[in-house]
Amino acid sequence: MTCPICKGPIGTGGMKLRYEGRHYTFCSLRCKMTFQENPDRWLDAGGEVLAEPR
Repeated sequence: MTCPICKGPIGTGGMKLRYEGRHYTFCSLRCKMTFQENPDRWLDAGGEVLAEPR
C-alpha cells in the first residue's frame, strides 16, 4: 500500500483518516495534514473526483 500524497510505502504505523465515506491511510502525520488542508485537490489529482463539486 502506498501513501496517496507522497506515494511512499505505508508501514504498520500508518495514519488513518475517514473522508467522504472512504478510508485513507498515510505514511506520516505530515502527509495526513497535507491532505486535510485541501482534500479535493488530492482527490482530483488521483482521479477520485467527487460526484458533485462543493
